Amino acid sequence: MTTTTTPRKDTRRKPDPKCPLRPGEPCTLCQASVTGPQDCGLVYLIMDDPEAREAWAASRRR
Repeated sequence: MTTTTTPRKDTRRKPDPKCPLRPGEPCTLCQASVTGPQDCGLVYLIMDDPEAREAWAASRRR
């Protein structure tokens, strides 16, 4: 006796990357080669430069 199983549909959702520079907004993948915030050039530039990071943080406090 053989039993057949029906393939289960994967119900897990793909993670929706969020933009660290615009809290609460999704990463809009502004550049063609970018897959999310982890390889975004703008996020890298802002977070790697202490002065730019402080200016960005100050603009969020207003």
